[in-house]
Amino acid sequence: MHQRTSMHKTLGISAATLGISTAMFCVAAAPPDITPGVKAYEKGDYATAARVFKPAADKGQADAQFNLGLLYSRGQGVGKDPEEAFKWLRLAADQGLPQAQFMVGQMREKGEGVAPNYAEAEHWYQLAADSGDPDAANSLAALYEEGFGVTKDPSRAVHWYRLAADQGMPEAQFRLAVMLELGRGVTKNDEEAARWYTRAAEQGNGYAQSRLGTLYLEGKGVPQDNHKAYFWLTLATKQDRRMAERQRAQLIAKLTPDEITKAEVEASHWRARTAAPKNVNLIH
Repeated sequence: MHQRTSMHKTLGISAATLGISTAMFCVAAAPPDITPGVKAYEKGDYATAARVFKPAADKGQADAQFNLGLLYSRGQGVGKDPEEAFKWLRLAADQGLPQAQFMVGQMREKGEGVAPNYAEAEHWYQLAADSGDPDAANSLAALYEEGFGVTKDPSRAVHWYRLAADQGMPEAQFRLAVMLELGRGVTKNDEEAARWYTRAAEQGNGYAQSRLGTLYLEGKGVPQDNHKAYFWLTLATKQDRRMAERQRAQLIAKLTPDEITKAEVEASHWRARTAAPKNVNLIH
């Protein structure tokens, strides 16, 4: 407030002279309230959400820019427009919003709304991953694993997969388990691999379920257990994992009809118990 008073003295104008209270200065400086837009989005009223976010985004509010970019990327409340989506997401990313940085990296990698560029994708993934964003860490790990836009580096891939896996991301947990099982970028460890496969499988990752079933079938990293093998392979087949179907067929002759029925009932109950809506990158 001292600086504002000094400025007014220099100009020979006071707040009292203008008939404006100090409180009004504070209100004018407050960022636009986008809560009504968020509530409208949650109700499925995307057009209203877009109308709320646009003026706030024009004024430079990062959350509003991110939200508006998200709407353009999905075609919700506005026409689907990848270029417009990239413009708003890039503005939010430039302000340091990790979610926006991740999405800009993703669009750069896939060439959505902008020319594909792996080096640019790596740059934005790195910024977001350094802020702890698990999606960005997982994507950055994949670039290092494959050598896209960066020098191929399995050990760095493991580092970033682990960061995302520790935050509960099933895809990263599965990829980390693969690296551990193969000894790629990390010391080979079947037991630890099995633990990560289990965590991913328990969250519904079909690839992890298939691989975990195979580990129980072979007794690799876990005690050999035909019942658990059949259980996980049954779950994996529901996601069209052909390998799981073939592996499960090998077990039929090793289990009694009652054992097969029990495993299938358990799998059915497990799916019902763990069913949940997919993460849709909820607007802030």
